[in-house]
Amino acid sequence: MMNNNNSNFSSSFHDEINFIYHDRYMKILLFIVPAFLIVFVCAMFSNGVSEKIPVAVVDYDHSALSRKIISNIDASKGIQLIAMPDNVEQAQHLMRSMDVNAFVEIPRGATATSFRHDDNPIVIRYNGQFLSTGNAAFVALQSVVSDALQSLNNRVQVGMEHKNAAASPLNIQILNVSNPQNSYERFLIPIAVPVLMCIILSSAVICAIGRFFETKELYNQWTRRSKRYLAVAVIARVLPYITIIFIWNLLYNAWQTVIRGWPIFGSAWVLILAIFLLCVLTACIGVMFVSITRNILTALSISTVYASAALTYSDGTLSILNANGWANFWSNFQPFTHYYRIQLEQVNLGSDIATSFHQFAILSLYIIIPSLVVFFLLGKHKTKELPKKHYENINFDGFKQSFFSTLLSIKRCQPIFSTAIISLIIYSLFYPSAYEAQVNLKLPVTVVDLDQSSLSRSLIRNLQSTREIDVIHVGTSATNALNSLRNRENSAVIIIDDDFKNNLVRGEVGGVNVHLSGGYMAVAADLRKAISSAISAAADVNRLVPKSSNSIISLPLYNLTLGYETFIMPLVFIIILQQTLIFSSSMLIGLRKSFGLFKLNLSQFTGTFAGLFMVGFVGAIFVFGWVYYLKGYPNEGNIFIQLYMIILFATSVSALGMFIGSFMDNINRPMQLLSATSMVIFYASGASFPTFNMPTWVVNVMEIFPSSTMISGFTMLNSQGANLHEMIPVILKISILAILLFLLALYRLVGRQHHVPVQR
Repeated sequence: MMNNNNSNFSSSFHDEINFIYHDRYMKILLFIVPAFLIVFVCAMFSNGVSEKIPVAVVDYDHSALSRKIISNIDASKGIQLIAMPDNVEQAQHLMRSMDVNAFVEIPRGATATSFRHDDNPIVIRYNGQFLSTGNAAFVALQSVVSDALQSLNNRVQVGMEHKNAAASPLNIQILNVSNPQNSYERFLIPIAVPVLMCIILSSAVICAIGRFFETKELYNQWTRRSKRYLAVAVIARVLPYITIIFIWNLLYNAWQTVIRGWPIFGSAWVLILAIFLLCVLTACIGVMFVSITRNILTALSISTVYASAALTYSDGTLSILNANGWANFWSNFQPFTHYYRIQLEQVNLGSDIATSFHQFAILSLYIIIPSLVVFFLLGKHKTKELPKKHYENINFDGFKQSFFSTLLSIKRCQPIFSTAIISLIIYSLFYPSAYEAQVNLKLPVTVVDLDQSSLSRSLIRNLQSTREIDVIHVGTSATNALNSLRNRENSAVIIIDDDFKNNLVRGEVGGVNVHLSGGYMAVAADLRKAISSAISAAADVNRLVPKSSNSIISLPLYNLTLGYETFIMPLVFIIILQQTLIFSSSMLIGLRKSFGLFKLNLSQFTGTFAGLFMVGFVGAIFVFGWVYYLKGYPNEGNIFIQLYMIILFATSVSALGMFIGSFMDNINRPMQLLSATSMVIFYASGASFPTFNMPTWVVNVMEIFPSSTMISGFTMLNSQGANLHEMIPVILKISILAILLFLLALYRLVGRQHHVPVQR
């Protein structure tokens, strides 16, 4: 029995290695796609932090204060002064045109106001629709304006020999544990790369095992040969894929640690074990999907929906504590959530190994349960061939026949219908649930009160009264509090210095140290603002610090609630529309090529294109009309400009899908090779990290995707109320792109004869 077992394992393993070697698409998926995605994502965030964010200054004061503010902006690394418009209206025009992310309005008499504290403050307006970049610009502007006000106050007080000239503002020191630079490279890439590798692994495993379900003969031959050692054969066939993706993960982590110099604060061996388990369970789930569906494309579609939600529901962006019951359930149902917690604990926080045991137990269940389902299904059922009626209209002539044939093919071919229609509906209803809470609320915080004064108690009450903070413990041991932060028992630790109140009374530095988890940058950003506001308010009430900060107010534009759903989802929906139409368009072309239709005439091409365009146009109307209305997303733009943008978008995406499909030899390839691109396209949109801080070649590569232009265009139109004059550059850009993609598709499918082997 042992010899038979070993023989079966060895033969299946070598068969799969041979399959990988001879299948060029599988080699592309396993070796070229991972390398490209890792290099691309790492290059995208290589700058680490947002720098030189474009801002403007509206100077009505023309005083020493305004000159100091401008000088401070010029000296800042985070922001760059690119314009000084004459009035607020001109500045808002620059913001609507996406030329600036924030601007400062310095009113007349601002210098006098800073001493009188009357109602004539300096106003900082920033773009709340691009939340990450807008927040970064606001924080930098607030710092330079506060510094200018404080500098002016100090000079005046010294000149007047003011007795309280020594009064010092609060010294609030904020440190991100493991990521003091607030680097997006340290934050986003360690989340993105494992997810991308999981999607690739799942696609590879589904295609590898799924090919045995393509015909009854092939399936019966495989099961007869394997007999009761089918479990061994399955393990042997998925092992090469697990090994390859596991190595890619190790190479990425080695590059991050050795080359980029990002340390692992916990156990590297625990991290390696977690990576291996993630690869194994991903393969198990992929095999389970294909065993249940008995169809490669259906399994790929389910896997894409399942895996693409991993990042959204991982608790790595918006805290899942604030999500609804469904989102909480789905987050904990996602195996990647538990892997990410282990990674965060061991890489970023240096947690005790015992802290990660719970997550390891959950990951083990994700290996055991799908494996049992797989072996039960493989032993009980025979495969079923797809009915050929899906493809009965493959032969067509003329524009009209081609148009209706395309619509019928989409309707009758279940994989294409699921991708083009069902997936769009599911994504529209499913994705927003992770962000419906809009903001981070009542995040657990520990306070270490070394002062034990009336001021420190007032400060703690202020912290507890904020919507973002829940003070779960007040103690006197900084060591214990920091250990609880490393073990993920809280989101922040606030340490109030010994003799804090007396120092402020004497005009000496009174300090508060805030420690945040660098693994959750979005959470850390919200906590940073809430804690700073609460501490400053407590000191201000007790009249222990100068009030120059009262001379500054902030006004977010276009996303007044600063909600994550309002910020993220309009961008995500554009990418969802693009990807579903690209998949369905390229799948249709691949389907026809698999039946020998390599070349179209002009009428066939235009009819096919018109059918795909109609599907994309209706899908866009569904999203930008009904879904936007249902969810209450910004949709204030001119309706005729909206329709024209939708037409251009559907045109360009349909053409791009047909162009991609011209390189595919069958219906499975687009989903197999392109499933991992959605996340990369989202990152490249500028939602998480500004595009002007990305390498030029990265931005140029992404320009081929219509979403790059559509995201900025629809944001300008619907969220920022841009007029036709402001929209003309965007309209021209996407018009040119639509024409170029249409001509490329025309050349590939009409003007060029293909010689691609047919795979039935």
